Amino acid sequence: MSPKAANSIDAYVAARLRTCRKQLGLSQAEIAKQLGVTFQQIQKYEAGLNRIGAGRLFQFASLYGVAIQDLFPKTVGTADGSEQCKKQDKITAFSLTPEGWSLCEGFQRIKSAQQRRIVVNLIQQMGEQ
Repeated sequence: MSPKAANSIDAYVAARLRTCRKQLGLSQAEIAKQLGVTFQQIQKYEAGLNRIGAGRLFQFASLYGVAIQDLFPKTVGTADGSEQCKKQDKITAFSLTPEGWSLCEGFQRIKSAQQRRIVVNLIQQMGEQ
């Protein structure tokens, strides 16, 4: 892999940026305007096509009101990421699909812990079939 090629950590950060933006209800155009770049550049950042420099990453974190470390996976075993990071990548990617986003939003609206456990158990059982 070339030193400038994106790796699984870059993909994870890109997905986290998209998640943060969507949670704040902001468009790519709004973020682009605040950062002084084009919305196409934001698209490239969020798709993991362009790597993000430290200064720009700091701007994103400040804008989204998160600590920079919150944009990175919690466990990293190698320079290219661990199995846990790859699992988190898949979960993050799913949560950004229309179905995943809808599922997450609906689940968060369930107030009862017992009902949440029932939903989780049902999904796990369906996944095993």
